[in-house]
Amino acid sequence: MPGLASVFRDEDLLFLVKVLMPGTGDQQRMIRVLREDEEILEGMLADEKVIRRLLEDPLSVLRVSPALFFAILLARVKADLEQQPFTFERSKGFTMPLFDAPQILQLLENRELRAYLTEMLVSFVRINTFSTAVRVRQGLWRRVRFNDFDIDSLVNYGSAIDDAQRFPVYKRIADICLFTLGIFSPPGREQNLPYPFAQARSPLRTRRSRDDYIAQGTSLYALASRHREAQARKLSEVLSTLAEKFTLAAKPLSVMSMRYLEPFKENVFLQ
Repeated sequence: MPGLASVFRDEDLLFLVKVLMPGTGDQQRMIRVLREDEEILEGMLADEKVIRRLLEDPLSVLRVSPALFFAILLARVKADLEQQPFTFERSKGFTMPLFDAPQILQLLENRELRAYLTEMLVSFVRINTFSTAVRVRQGLWRRVRFNDFDIDSLVNYGSAIDDAQRFPVYKRIADICLFTLGIFSPPGREQNLPYPFAQARSPLRTRRSRDDYIAQGTSLYALASRHREAQARKLSEVLSTLAEKFTLAAKPLSVMSMRYLEPFKENVFLQ
């Protein structure tokens, strides 16, 4: 999987240059430098002047790409956790500190994983609805409608196709679980769910708890990581890491949500 610079347009890198190096004479050369040197790029993403520009101007989110916006927030979360050894977790109405910042930072040192998280967050800016024909048996086809933020419709779609075609479904459901756990912090009440892609039991939407999202996200990232398409896309290692450290991977998203995303949530996600 390509590194972090690959998710940005030249206009994104130009924004960083204009904010942090307004007097530079050769902006195109600096763009090339940022594409070639990720250490410099990461330092610029985490610079306080950049996050301040976003937070002081609520319309700034409309002036940068979603990829740059989320990469800046992730870089800021990483910088924050380097100064603070704990995070907070809400449970049963209480907020308690957990001294897990070193483990989160170790995870965030993986640039490919940070690039994956950035692209995943971008994928939730807009929700897409699809309709496709799937073969039930020879000579019989059924049209299936689903959207890419609805786990139940994705499960129904996944149950109607062969495993060889399921990689994007495995991956997307796991992404939904990680995104929901990190950004929206679902309640912790346990719920017994049917295993994904088993025979559909009810046309009604399933209510999921925190434990459900963890269980489904972990299992489906593991399935996705072993799929031959993950190997072809060079995603096996990242997806395997997310399966092994699912709840830890949700923590930087949770910190981002609590500290920085509140003013933007309604304008950024699930349009």
